[in-house]
Formats: sequence, structure tokens, C-alpha cells
Amino acid sequence: MDINLTGYLLMMAGGALLCVLWFFAAFRRQAGTPKAAALSGLILLLGIVLGIICARVSWILMRFNAFQARDLFSLRYDELSYFGGVAGVILAVWISAKITGQSGRTVLNAFAPMGALMAAVARFAEVFLGEYGVGYMEEWFEKGLFFPVTIGIAWDEYESEYYLAVFMLSGIFCLIAMVVSLFRSGEHNRLTRTLFYICLPQILLESLRMMSINWLFVRVEMLLCFLFCEAVLVFYAVKANPKKLRSWIPAITGLLVCGIVIVGEFTLDGKITLGGQYISKWIVYGVEIAGLAAIAFMENKGYQRIAAAPIHNS
Repeated sequence: MDINLTGYLLMMAGGALLCVLWFFAAFRRQAGTPKAAALSGLILLLGIVLGIICARVSWILMRFNAFQARDLFSLRYDELSYFGGVAGVILAVWISAKITGQSGRTVLNAFAPMGALMAAVARFAEVFLGEYGVGYMEEWFEKGLFFPVTIGIAWDEYESEYYLAVFMLSGIFCLIAMVVSLFRSGEHNRLTRTLFYICLPQILLESLRMMSINWLFVRVEMLLCFLFCEAVLVFYAVKANPKKLRSWIPAITGLLVCGIVIVGEFTLDGKITLGGQYISKWIVYGVEIAGLAAIAFMENKGYQRIAAAPIHNS
């Protein structure tokens, strides 16, 4: 199995440059070429620095029991948090906006689709990292599925196996979030909603990954994605009218789906059976997908409620 770090780093660097150039081209219409150029340059520089720092610090916090001080500055690809890196880039965009005298919210909302593209590139780049971004192997993958759904990994010149290409599915969903974000250019919460639709499918996709950051049986980044999505739904309830039960229906739906996902994870581990018979993983995943679709539907309803509220438009 080959790890091509050069290819990975080149793809990450190319993706970062592409996103910043796209942001410059879009934002200069709003702020003018000099300000947009200064802002874009800062985002590129700080995005790289803070993205790496936050990815590393987040991994350390998530794996504190396994962390050793001598490894503080390790930059191994499997000792960095993907979502910590996302947080670092968002922080870099906000700081860059403040340094250049721009509105933080305005710049963050303007950067939302470019950020989603960078999130997609970061996932696609995992194609160079061997088994790091793949899911578990199924023997029948070799007979009917192929890239980008599955990917073959050669262990040596005689043996190769096919795995679910989770990194490709993750990247595709990030691209979908990017496209949706492009149609929401006038929304006050564009960045928040873009992040919501980046994180939501990851709740399932993190479950599919073979390698992840775990606390015992809990997949940490899967949990963080759910907590962010639930926080957005709670925000909608508070913003709309916290005294009315219907305002809380999206958040309640999120909690119910969380329960379904937890039961599903125990079922996948064989801890829950039906009459002593194991339940097909594809049935479990189908139920979880339906649950996540329900959350997406409720998020849309919740946002429409606050968008229509007089307090939102004042």
C-alpha cells in the first residue's frame, strides 16, 4: 500500500489557491480590487497556518489520553482532525476580515461556498493516503462497484482489495453543500447553513470510515457533527419563539434521530439483534439515512420560520 504525501500536499495546496482566487474574483466586486487582494492573501496565509494548528490541537484534545508531549509538533496525516482544520480556516477568515477592516459576518458568508469547495478538496485528497479515508471491505465490491464508490488498494503486486471510498462520498456531499450555498448568497446565515449541510451527511459517513478518532465506541468527529447540527436547530427554536412547542420540533427531531443513530451503531456492532438474528447493515444505514433526511427537512422548515419572523427582517 503506497502513501503519496507529495500528491496529497500538492492537491491541498492547489485547492487552497483555487478557493482563494475564486474568493478574490467574487469579493472584489463588493470591496474593490485592493481590499479583496489584501483580504484574499491574508486568508491564504492564515488559513494554512491556523488550519494546521487547529487540526493538530483538536486531535490532541480528542486523543489526550494517547498523546505524548514529545509528539506535540507531529504533523502526521492521521494525527490531524479534519473538522479542527475546518474550524481553523473559519477562524482565519474571520481574523483576516477584522485585520482588513471588513465585516466578519459578511466575509464569512461570502467565503462559504469557497470553504465548502476546500472541504471537498481535502476529502478528495485522501485518495493519496491509502486506507486512511476508506470504509470497510466487502467481498462483493469486487464484482459490481467501482471508483468513486469503491477503490482498490494494492497491498503488494499479488494482492489487492476493494474498499468503500468514503472520502469520495464525503467530498461529493461537500460539493453539494457548495452548490446549495451558491444559491443562498443573500442569506444572513449562509455560512452556518453551509456548515450544517457539510456536517449532516458526515454523521453517517464517519460511521462508515474504517479509521476515525474514537472514545471507546464513540466516534468523536461523528459526535461533533451531530452536536453542531443540533445546536443550529436549537438556535432556530430560540430565534423563532422559544415559548412555542412547534419552534422546537426541528430540535426534538434531531434528538430522536440521534437516538436512532445510537441504536443503529449498537446494531452494527452486533449488540442489538432481532430474535437472535443480526440485522442487515444496509437496513440500518437505510434507516439512518431516512433520519438524516428528516433533519434536513426540519432544518429547512426551521430556517424558513426565522426568515419569515419580523425580528429577523428588522
